[in-house]
Amino acid sequence: MNQQVIILILSCIILVSQSCENFLSSPEDTEQFPDYSGQIDTIFDIEGNAYRTVGIGSQIWMGENLRTEKLNDGTLIQEVVSDSIWDFNPQPAFCWYNNDSIYNKKIYGALYNYYSVNSGLLCPIGWHVPRDSEWAILVRYLGGPEKAGGKLKDYYSSYWKDPNNCYINDYYFLALPGGRRSSFLGRFMYFGYEGQWWTSSTKNDFIAYSRIIYYNNTQVIRHESNNGNGYSVRCIKDN
Repeated sequence: MNQQVIILILSCIILVSQSCENFLSSPEDTEQFPDYSGQIDTIFDIEGNAYRTVGIGSQIWMGENLRTEKLNDGTLIQEVVSDSIWDFNPQPAFCWYNNDSIYNKKIYGALYNYYSVNSGLLCPIGWHVPRDSEWAILVRYLGGPEKAGGKLKDYYSSYWKDPNNCYINDYYFLALPGGRRSSFLGRFMYFGYEGQWWTSSTKNDFIAYSRIIYYNNTQVIRHESNNGNGYSVRCIKDN
């Protein structure tokens, strides 16, 4: 075997060795994500309302629905009581289910239209309304859309209508069925039967994405929603 052939063989062996080393040490294989599961803390909004927070996988979420009446720059959000004004209101707005703050504020939080979300100032500083992709990460971590709803529900309480199909909740997200306010005629609907939460992601100028959990199954359903609807909001911590 001549010298040129030997050099060629050795070169091939080195290239293969380097390729294997690069493959084994690629970022996709070695990247480590933080796991905040089980971490519980408290944060405050601009009004001083306190919220329990929970770590779930690589994310930290509010464990309660948002109930602020101000954006985080101090601007008041319009509280809309009238059905007709809610129906035709393209400005940031909120309400309490059935306009009952005494019962619903602390337990269920407020219902916000998407124009509030789109302000980018709805959550406390350092937090934001989760993107559609961030909800997807949460759902995937909890076993996918068929199971995740059952792991997010409040199963200790009687807030959900029967049957409250769920699993033992080890994550303390404690999702509640706060219902919704429809963009059509401003009607309040589905209290006790569903919880629905905005994402900050949009399909177009009129439709944004949300997530729904129903009383009678364990799913989390991705939904396309009119911007004028009133839904609950959970904030997620900035990375």
